[in-house]
Amino acid sequence: MKNKNLLFIIFISIFLILILTYFTYYKKNIIIKNFTDHEKVEVFNDYKEKGLDVCYGNRLSCKKIKYKRSGEVNTSKLGNYKITYEITYKDKTLIKNKIVEVSDSKAPELKIEGTHDNVCPNGKTDKVTFSAVDNYDGDITDKIKYKLENNRIIYKVTDSSGNETKKEFDVTIYDNEKPVLILAGDQTVYLGLGNDYKEDGYTAIDNCDGNITNNVEVKGKVDINKAGTYELIYSVKDSFNNITEASRTIKVFPKNNYVPGQISPKTIYLTFDDGPGPYTEKLLNILNTYNAKATFFVIGTNTRYDYLITKEHEQGHTVGLHSFTHVYSNIYRSVDSYMNDLLMLRDKVKNLTGTESRIIRFPGGSSNTVSKKYKVGIMNELTKKVEEIGFRYFDWNIMSGDAGNTKDPNKIVQNVISGIKPNNINVVLMHDIKPYTIEAVPRIIEYGLANGYTFAPLTMESPVVHQKVNN
Repeated sequence: MKNKNLLFIIFISIFLILILTYFTYYKKNIIIKNFTDHEKVEVFNDYKEKGLDVCYGNRLSCKKIKYKRSGEVNTSKLGNYKITYEITYKDKTLIKNKIVEVSDSKAPELKIEGTHDNVCPNGKTDKVTFSAVDNYDGDITDKIKYKLENNRIIYKVTDSSGNETKKEFDVTIYDNEKPVLILAGDQTVYLGLGNDYKEDGYTAIDNCDGNITNNVEVKGKVDINKAGTYELIYSVKDSFNNITEASRTIKVFPKNNYVPGQISPKTIYLTFDDGPGPYTEKLLNILNTYNAKATFFVIGTNTRYDYLITKEHEQGHTVGLHSFTHVYSNIYRSVDSYMNDLLMLRDKVKNLTGTESRIIRFPGGSSNTVSKKYKVGIMNELTKKVEEIGFRYFDWNIMSGDAGNTKDPNKIVQNVISGIKPNNINVVLMHDIKPYTIEAVPRIIEYGLANGYTFAPLTMESPVVHQKVNN
């Protein structure tokens, strides 16, 4: 029985060998030799495709045959690309796919220049420059990272393919540069008595720590209910204990304490020419906020704003006479022409206010020379004439600049406050028909009140400011 089983096994084995030999050496089929289904190529390198070694037949005899190929490889862009081979012969079809991987294995170039003798505790230094360029990503300087470890600084940069470059240097950790502390807003703040103080803010930047605004400490207190000068001290410290300080002065001032009939040794006379106009009402509201008094030298042709002349008078300001027409060629051609213009304006102001004004300002001031074009010597005649019949004329000794090319409110403020002097007759020339002038007025008043000045209107008892008559 055992011999029969053994014979059967031998028979089957021989049969299988014959079958295998047939299919291997005699059975014809499509044969592909040395095929690799995955290849790699470095980005930007040429891809040299080997193609297929394909034939039809068996191991004993095989005839080369053609095939169709599809798919492209872009070696300028990372990724996997599929190439498909389709072989059809004698009703037999075989499809093979190959993946070509375009990869990047080249590490970036990291360039470090400079010295590391003074490095911030966090590794920053202004004595070192660095850059990184990758063959595929291009400039990747913004991807450079650095850290300190045991008095060594390690720079590292990694490209988008994960290739990494490192460089290390011995360092000396030291920082003796103070932070920069910048106060927003004005260094001197004028604050009306009882008004809330609002901090304008600040910014602190350190060469090592970057933005350290949150580390700023503010010392000092402002009592908004007590007039006086207060100081706030701002300080900031970096991680290496370098300290920077700054200060802000807050001057808390009361409202204007002008008393009619009383002349203070520290008085400012704000005067406004050529109105009223579209900005006069806003100016009146500003003056009312501070209880400051002023003088308006009005003209007569702005009938649309006549109601503001009445309002100026009602709020305690002086309504002065400038000119009814303000046309130089008319008013300066003769004494009679000027007087007719002046008296016509006087009557109009009296009708609007109920009070006869005898305070005047010549168009262009008493020192103007444009009047020479119309009558030589007329200003000498007029300055005497008006005083003979009971008028008082006022020029100015502080120019805001708003009658010329100055349109910057900040410049107007500076022009005025630089001209104000204690124990002086401070008569300021301004124009209420200029919007930038109106914007400057609050800061001028705040400066004056904070420094002990009173804002008063001109009256017949006020000290006069006369300029040299030049015609």
